[in-house]
Amino acid sequence: MLSAQSLLQILADGKYHSGTDLGVRFGVSRAAIGKTIHKIEQNYGLSLFAVRGKGYRLQQALELLDENVIRQKLMEQTSEQLNQFEIFFDIDSTNRYLNNKSIEGASSGYLVLAEQQTKGIGRRGREWMSPFGSNLYLSLLWRFPYGAAQLGCLSLFIAVAIVRALQKAGVKDAGVKWPNDIYWKNKKLAGILLEMRGELSGPSAVVIGIGLNINMPASSIEANNIDQPWIDLQTILGQKVERNEFTAFVIDALFDVLNNIPDEQNKLLKVWQQMDILKEQNVDVIFADKKISGKALGINRDGALIVHHDGKDIVCHSGDVSIRPGLNDD
Repeated sequence: MLSAQSLLQILADGKYHSGTDLGVRFGVSRAAIGKTIHKIEQNYGLSLFAVRGKGYRLQQALELLDENVIRQKLMEQTSEQLNQFEIFFDIDSTNRYLNNKSIEGASSGYLVLAEQQTKGIGRRGREWMSPFGSNLYLSLLWRFPYGAAQLGCLSLFIAVAIVRALQKAGVKDAGVKWPNDIYWKNKKLAGILLEMRGELSGPSAVVIGIGLNINMPASSIEANNIDQPWIDLQTILGQKVERNEFTAFVIDALFDVLNNIPDEQNKLLKVWQQMDILKEQNVDVIFADKKISGKALGINRDGALIVHHDGKDIVCHSGDVSIRPGLNDD
């Protein structure tokens, strides 16, 4: 049956495919193929070439996410704990979808990936730009026997997992901007959003959302709408990145960290501190009702940011932090 998804599966190789051959393959007219090509361009923001005598091809080949390929690359323990796995071509938000599944009683270890999000969610309700087939949009449901009171550092630990996956892929100098934004040389590479349900004393369920730029098209509408310096994995490494392989790196790293909470909490905090890009930097911290400026002194054992402001050490459990430009230069 002809659909935008089934046609994209064929066109993903970046080669020319004639309208006649595609029509025969799907049992439809060339006009129907042309209409579906138009839908692909409109719905997924992809550019296709149409050349008489050759057919249609994507401007660049795509490595679409493939559950079988990803599972083959996972560590055995991870694969055994991965209870349910769904991949969407497009979805409003992987986190929103998995939150609904959590309410319905879905099991721990439920993973959702998407090629595109139409309403991706970032921290504080901001939109996460999610062009088709370019990056990593992942949400994981994890259930804990204890509650939020014991999970105050969870977002920091997830950041450690992402940096470990990046290191396995060959990235050097990736760091974390408190609490869990992943940066490379002052450019944002990934963001993390945690949404938790349950009582303070437990049990609890957490949906872990991750957005990471793998191969963000610089000319895309989404890229032009990003209001801060950003970078993608392919630019850092200077070579093509296999999305399915890297996705497996991230899943393995997440499961490894989650399986070792709370036993390795102190170790994970020390690892996070080594990745901290704010320590000893002059920063601004914006709260709902005020802003403070001072020097970041690192985090305490609860994962809160300590900022030396106006002669006092202020403990920040939340807030938007930015490095103050021009004040940290030697």
